[in-house]
Amino acid sequence: MYYTPHMYYSPFSAFLPLLALVVIIAGGLALYFLFVAKRHEKPLTPGVQKLHDALTFRTLFTEKLLRALYCIVVCALAIWSVILLFSNFLAAVLLFVIGNVIARICFELTLVLLILCRNTQEMNQKMGPLPEPPQPPEAPAAPAAPQTAPQPPVQQPPQPPQNNQ
Repeated sequence: MYYTPHMYYSPFSAFLPLLALVVIIAGGLALYFLFVAKRHEKPLTPGVQKLHDALTFRTLFTEKLLRALYCIVVCALAIWSVILLFSNFLAAVLLFVIGNVIARICFELTLVLLILCRNTQEMNQKMGPLPEPPQPPEAPAAPAAPQTAPQPPVQQPPQPPQNNQ
């Protein structure tokens, strides 16, 4: 005889995801309307200003996150290489050398894109808003041509039929 486990679900377990969805949507809308969409009349406190900058993407955290992630990857590669050293020496050395080179190249390329984005934002802030393009001068109105009476159509005389032989 086989034992089959039975799972019992309470009504609360079906209600909990719906409640979580409602709280997530309400919290997201509250953050948006309180910090992102609204123009503040009075200056914000430093803590609220940091939150406002983070939610409006004026502050980019990805660069700091990538630097920390790179350090974690390098440590993981080193530890994995030491563990692999006891079973396959050549694979451990290749993993340590080539793995670190590939990780460095990938993280540097990603950081170059982020630094390019940051530098472009700084240049835009220094330049300020774009000036309005100059409006072309209005062309003088052409003088109106004198209106003449309509001419009757010119009739051409009938032509004799041609014989093609």
